[in-house]
Amino acid sequence: MSPSSPAGSSSSSLSLDYTNVLLALPDENIPSSHPDLKSHTISTIGGYPTFPPAANIPKDINCGICHKPIPLLSQVYCPLENGENDRTLYVFACARLKCQKRDGSVRAFRASIRNEEYVQDVEEKRKIAETQAAAEREKARKNPFTLSSETQPNGSALFGSAQPLFGAPSISPNPFASSAAPTPSAELTPDLSKLTISASTPSSSSTTLSPPLPAYQPAQYLSTIEEYLPPPEDVELDSDDDEIENDEDMKATMLDDTWERMLPKHLDEVFQTFVKRLESSDGGSKQVLRYEFNGIPLPYSSSSPITKRLFPGCDKPLGKDEELDINSLYKSNSDIIPNCTKCRGKRTFELQLVPYLISVLEPRNISTTGEVPIKANKKLSEEERKKELNDLANKIKSNNKDNLDEEGEMEWGNILVFGCENDCIGFNEEFVGVEWEMSLNM
Repeated sequence: MSPSSPAGSSSSSLSLDYTNVLLALPDENIPSSHPDLKSHTISTIGGYPTFPPAANIPKDINCGICHKPIPLLSQVYCPLENGENDRTLYVFACARLKCQKRDGSVRAFRASIRNEEYVQDVEEKRKIAETQAAAEREKARKNPFTLSSETQPNGSALFGSAQPLFGAPSISPNPFASSAAPTPSAELTPDLSKLTISASTPSSSSTTLSPPLPAYQPAQYLSTIEEYLPPPEDVELDSDDDEIENDEDMKATMLDDTWERMLPKHLDEVFQTFVKRLESSDGGSKQVLRYEFNGIPLPYSSSSPITKRLFPGCDKPLGKDEELDINSLYKSNSDIIPNCTKCRGKRTFELQLVPYLISVLEPRNISTTGEVPIKANKKLSEEERKKELNDLANKIKSNNKDNLDEEGEMEWGNILVFGCENDCIGFNEEFVGVEWEMSLNM
């Protein structure tokens, strides 16, 4: 990993200011009759999931606590670079108050089916790489003194070829692209700024869940951008700034209102890093999802059990002028993240859902008819919003069973999804690590 890489990214891709993370932002609503609603190759938030033609496709997804059907948070079409499968991830969460902050209320699944066009493309890339490698070996055999040090076999290139494995680009392509197979043309590095969510003809044997199952309505497209972190401005602190720096309460008031109600009683370095990272991203302030296969997740709180296991030592006090290097603490093994239950392969971090999604998928948007609820069209004022949150807090405090069975606003701060590295075929549940909201500030 490059020492200049920002936290949460395995390396810097285009410059010191870009990371390898793709940010997904809510886009326009999907019309109720649009064929994209029945495609597993479209990335969305809300709506009903569409599963590809695979074995063991469920009729619903149930909460691990109340065992009732739960709505989809996000469907992400994400075939792996140089992979041979159509691959879609699904994240679901129970909105019932009694299930909040309990393991099993958030679940993630992966559906992978073989895509013959991808298989052909990978085979063509392999042949190209082998031809290039053979040419390099022949060149070295005839005149070994002309072979540059860059093309010497070093384990990072195929058979000593200067080209990466299978001719893969150094920058991962957009995993949210449509199911059209990549072309083995000379232009192997895509222009990520021009990649968008594309429509795709749904398979006749795909399965789309439907009413009376619950779903957030309307479903929305996701648009993606690369994470760009502008260089920090050099600002000299005056005496007032010094006071702010030493006053935890004053620092809390300086944070964006978006995060106000999620602030812990005592700010920790992990949370501050999390907020700063999300707010600093150019054009990404409304990100709902962060994607980086085999990357490093961005943790939410040093007090959450999953963060303590993935980033041991993150809660230790820092010395004066010492900055938190979260990447150097990251550890992931089968004792922390269990292996795939089907192929026993290793699971790796793939994506995370972040809190802005909570403000988009509100409980009043949940419908069991497939239509947008009338109450969802009403925009709440700030006072109405605060009253709604107060009512929610009172229902939780009352511990009334009838109240707790109601649906309320989600109370997580971070949802981490770890997917199978082998991308084994079929429909399988993946591992989810949830960092629950640390406090509900009323």
